[in-house]
Amino acid sequence: MASTKNLAEISKGKSYEVAGFTSETSDYAEKLYKMGFVKGTPVELAPVKISDPMVVQIRGSRIALRKKEAQEILVREVGDA
Repeated sequence: MASTKNLAEISKGKSYEVAGFTSETSDYAEKLYKMGFVKGTPVELAPVKISDPMVVQIRGSRIALRKKEAQEILVREVGDA
């Protein structure tokens, strides 16, 4: 089973899925959940040339998050399809 890391640590060209949040009960985790960050949902870095905020692709949308915000989202790398 793949280990988890926070979203701020992901690499370009790799695929990940949402594994949860550092604090499942925080108000911010609830907001992220409503934005589509649901366990098992694929997420990857968008091909843009900025690093903070970082831009991720999830559920057909691009979402910009500050690195500090992205650190609250846990992800797990998934193998090539």
